[in-house]
Amino acid sequence: MAFYSINKRLRGERTVYSTSVKQKNKGKIVFSKSKTFTSRTSALKWARGLITQLEADETSLVAGYKEVSFGELIVEYENYKAKSNRPLGRTASFTYRIIRNYPISHLIASRIKSHDIVHYCMARKESDSQPGPATIAIDVSLIRKVLRIGKSLLGVNCTQQPVIEAYQALYDLKLIARSTARKRRLEGNEYDKLLTFFEQKEQHRSTVIPYRAIFKISLATCLRISEVTSLRWEDLNISASTILVRDRKNPNGSKGNHTEIPLLGEALPIIRSQQRVSDFIFPVNPRSVTAGFQRACKKLGIVDLRYHDLRREAATRLIESGYTVEEVATVTGHKDLNILWQVYTQITPAHLLKKNQNIV
Repeated sequence: MAFYSINKRLRGERTVYSTSVKQKNKGKIVFSKSKTFTSRTSALKWARGLITQLEADETSLVAGYKEVSFGELIVEYENYKAKSNRPLGRTASFTYRIIRNYPISHLIASRIKSHDIVHYCMARKESDSQPGPATIAIDVSLIRKVLRIGKSLLGVNCTQQPVIEAYQALYDLKLIARSTARKRRLEGNEYDKLLTFFEQKEQHRSTVIPYRAIFKISLATCLRISEVTSLRWEDLNISASTILVRDRKNPNGSKGNHTEIPLLGEALPIIRSQQRVSDFIFPVNPRSVTAGFQRACKKLGIVDLRYHDLRREAATRLIESGYTVEEVATVTGHKDLNILWQVYTQITPAHLLKKNQNIV
């Protein structure tokens, strides 16, 4: 049961209204908050609004929804995902660990307000890592997700409304923003420099990763590095020159999202040249490949090139060689052709000029 009291007092020559809202459960005070106003109307409005909110929370409890801290809600969600054989991705897991280290994780999930979201983002921005607006935007989207599904999935009293209400302030303060679309492709003689570097690296007896083959297969298939290292011999169809790519990344979940892709260009010869020492064609850790790639770029003085940029390079090369967007989508696995155009293809002015010269 929630109730309020308003006491008229003099503060110097001014009249103020000291307002208190309390809530009892089985005779014990479980909630208490006070605030001072300069008008009785404002005091009454605040008190009644707070009581309405508290009673709504009580209704949720009667309906069977439980009250837990936001940090506990995150842990419950992570455990649910792990048991459902669809664990959270690396980025989501890492971000939720960060969130649990902030004061917002100690708040009762149902009591989180829009200003709590804003304060979290401000604290995050001032942290040692100093993340940019695009990174903090990912944090906010993950906070919203767990608050959105917590009630229906886990029976926790919570709502995404505080996040929705916080968006305007977050954009106004430039705490969050959309990530800048990457346009980086291989430039100049970067392809030859990397290939030569990997050839020399593979001659060292301690090197077990076939960097050249993986580098070339990435450019021939448009596959993510995690998909390349997941390719299996049993899924290879030599006569049809195709291979099945299992559990491809998808907004609706990667589990069971298998697609068969054509092995274009030198893809099939590269695969057939690999030694069959495992069920996997490239039995290596994808993180080791990307780490080796970044070390190579650093030694060669190649700036701002990520391994994932090779997927854009590969897709754009197919477009430049005459394949339609629909045909390229069968290789990249995109269901939304707009994303393929906007994110994974980057036709350069130099290519168009070259094409124009060939026409003339």
